[in-house]
Amino acid sequence: MNFKKERVKLSKWFLTRPNTTGAMVFLLLLLVVGFVIKLRYKIVEENRHREMSNIINVVQQNFEQILKNSYTTTLTLAMTINDEGVPVNFDKIAPKLVDSNSCIDAVQLVPNGVIKYVYPLKNNESAINYDILHTDYVKDEALKAIETKLIYFAGPLKLRQGGIGVVGRLPVFKGNKFWGFSAVIIRLETLIKLSGIQSIDDTKYYFQFSKVNPITHKEEFFLREKKDFRKHYYQVATVPDGDWRLYLIARDKNALYKQVTTSSSLGFLLALICGLWVASIMRKPATLQKLVYEQAKKIYDSEAKFKILFEQAPVGIAKVDTATGNFIDVNSEFCRIVGYTEEELKQSNFQKITHIDDLEENLNCLNKIKDGTLHDFDLEKRYVHKTGRTVWVNLLVSKLWSDGKSPANHIAIIEDITDKKRAEEELKQSFELVSEQNKRLLNFSYIVSHNLRSHTSNIQSISSFLEIAETQEERDEMVGLLKKVSHSLNETMSNLNEVVSIRTNINLTIEKLNLCDYIENALTVLSKQIESKEAVIHNLVSKSVFVDYNSAYLESILLNFISNAIRYSHPDRKPEITLSFDETKKALQIADNGIGIDLEKNGEKLFGMYKTFNNNPDSKGIGLFITKNQIDAMGGRIETQSKVNKGTTFTIYFK
Repeated sequence: MNFKKERVKLSKWFLTRPNTTGAMVFLLLLLVVGFVIKLRYKIVEENRHREMSNIINVVQQNFEQILKNSYTTTLTLAMTINDEGVPVNFDKIAPKLVDSNSCIDAVQLVPNGVIKYVYPLKNNESAINYDILHTDYVKDEALKAIETKLIYFAGPLKLRQGGIGVVGRLPVFKGNKFWGFSAVIIRLETLIKLSGIQSIDDTKYYFQFSKVNPITHKEEFFLREKKDFRKHYYQVATVPDGDWRLYLIARDKNALYKQVTTSSSLGFLLALICGLWVASIMRKPATLQKLVYEQAKKIYDSEAKFKILFEQAPVGIAKVDTATGNFIDVNSEFCRIVGYTEEELKQSNFQKITHIDDLEENLNCLNKIKDGTLHDFDLEKRYVHKTGRTVWVNLLVSKLWSDGKSPANHIAIIEDITDKKRAEEELKQSFELVSEQNKRLLNFSYIVSHNLRSHTSNIQSISSFLEIAETQEERDEMVGLLKKVSHSLNETMSNLNEVVSIRTNINLTIEKLNLCDYIENALTVLSKQIESKEAVIHNLVSKSVFVDYNSAYLESILLNFISNAIRYSHPDRKPEITLSFDETKKALQIADNGIGIDLEKNGEKLFGMYKTFNNNPDSKGIGLFITKNQIDAMGGRIETQSKVNKGTTFTIYFK
């Protein structure tokens, strides 16, 4: 009731402040527009990055293919050199290599670093007898090829025969002795043309090609557009065989902003128009409400309009006999939601397909419409689909007779909300899981803080006393106390570490384990305690019971509960422990006749860390805490029933 009043009050506040409401709508839409523009900017930016990456990758691959072809050519050319170091059939093989590789302008054989063989000789005569190992500006890159024993592409550099090009030199060794080079000449214009650089749309991007000069150690650029591009967006790729760099540069550094400017302006204008429109609409709420009411009345009164709405509505609609609940007419969407055909529904009533748990509420609301208490009602209810599954719907029911007349028919409108209910349930489960985890984390952090602070405080106090101790006896006493506190701190850290290990171990090995065998193994381990206490054990778990569990956890859980049942036995009677398994509930029960636990007093802290409930000197309050964490980690749960001086029953539910 209070919620309805607040809602009416809030609605009235908005209706009486049209300008404020319009401004709020404007700001809200402006935020939405800003978010959309930001998304568009990111998409445009990603598209540019992807487009430039594709372009530069293609060019880089073309470069690498040219260099691979060049390497194959130099290797073939080197194979013409016989064991005496004399080239054989150079004049026949060289033309074939040049003609078959459009990327190569010339080939050379360079014995001892002096160019002796060149094809084609025409226009390359000046390169004959050129000693590259004794020429300052080319020898460094030639020596690099000899040092690495791999092909290396020198340049771009000025060629002896004229022009600019790159020279790929493959060092040739005969009998582990340097013979010379097998080389290819690629003119710069040939390299640029075959790489595909000239084929891109240069209105958006342009390439630059560079290399660090081995003499000056400065980066040199070889393509025509040499202006500073560092403030522009660019991508770079390297060609290691020539120590080259390829740059792909965006021409317009403001291109991205220009692409979203129009959208931003339109979005702002739309938000402004919507804000003004809402403000103008809110100035006439009474008129609009009256208009809506009149239109709704016309829809109900007009059979033709109702039929159009009935057939084309995206929700399920049914005309129902109010007295019997029989379906008179249904649309296709209603049939789809419940799974029945139109003919099947017309021979049935809504009571037959309503979930049994929702039928009473549905009938009560319908009776209120019959007696005039309600004009219409809406509720969430469940139908039973023809296949047997449950379908959640939002149901709206309104009468189709005028006030003062006898009840006749009513209209039922349903919207399928099954997915919504499923999502709500999943959200609820997630919330409960997170809440539980937060609770456990808070509890654990409190334990860590409290215990460590307690130990450090003790150590600090003992250290202070140790500093002011006057006799050796006092110092020895303080050292003894310090050792005890240190041992206790070590034990605390070990316990905390085990708890952390359980809570963070998400990759547990799950196996199909025979529960009876693990119980018997636990009884064998505890045989001395059982014998000393003269305990009677009843293992009623069948040999056929298997559980999917972690082996170490199952062993630890059984040992903990059985040993506790023996340890906390009643002093006036022999311990009697019964283990049984409910296969329907997948639950293991461990019942004893021990001293029991006062659950009203200690129930909430039963599984807390360092919580003890008796004066037993062996009690440390860690066993049940760790066991509870192990059961939680396996997706199970535990329940406890206990009476003081009667005994305790622990029920462990397996997932």
